Amino acid sequence: MPRSLARFAAPVLSASLVLSGCQTQAGPAAVSSVPLTADGSPCPGWETYNGAGIIAKNDAESAERAAWIQKYTADTPLPPGADEAETRIRVRVPPTGMWALDTRVTLWKDTAGTWQVATNNIDYRAPPPPPPPPPPIDENGNLLPGYEDWVPEPPPPPPPPYSTSALDPAKAAEVDAILADPCFTQGPDSLPYSVPLNEIDEYGREEWLCPMDSAYYMAEVKQAGLPARYISHSCYMDFAVSNLLTLTAYLNASP
Repeated sequence: MPRSLARFAAPVLSASLVLSGCQTQAGPAAVSSVPLTADGSPCPGWETYNGAGIIAKNDAESAERAAWIQKYTADTPLPPGADEAETRIRVRVPPTGMWALDTRVTLWKDTAGTWQVATNNIDYRAPPPPPPPPPPIDENGNLLPGYEDWVPEPPPPPPPPYSTSALDPAKAAEVDAILADPCFTQGPDSLPYSVPLNEIDEYGREEWLCPMDSAYYMAEVKQAGLPARYISHSCYMDFAVSNLLTLTAYLNASP
């Protein structure tokens, strides 16, 4: 069964069973394919955006998106243990002309089931390190008196390839909660630059466009016993996939 249909089979069946005993509602409009939260309310995002249309587009572009995300997330850290972890998230937010930070984060559960985090973020806004001080020489290139034993400062040590630590327990609980959330498991994998709306908006638009200065967030998500998911958004929207991307992209290793 296609993923887009499999996601909605259970909600549609449940709605049909409920409606079969109800005489006040009838017809196709009474059956909803919108995934529900744990308390039975519609998942965020679905009331504004055409979630089914987004998922259909996701399914049509899944192979291309997976290849793209695999290419970019290959630059995130991969410490010992992370490479073979059954549960792992590799997050990348590449820099753009208006986004100077290259975000590279890897999260994984170790053999004890504890979330670990490794980061290797590169800030292209940071100034380069200052040059070493020049030697104390005179106009003829000779060391000044009293500096006969002068030696140049050694170069600074290279930065570590990444920083790593156990993830803060509160943040780890947030990650677990989103991964188990029906709004994530049944929601879209990818939110493109242009997404269909459920209704034409006040400006006559049928689709909503991301702001021009938005950054592209992407992640490879692996969970034990489940196929890998390749998720992304072109800007934040009220879907669970955006919640996971924005949460994980800003996680850091503890000092």
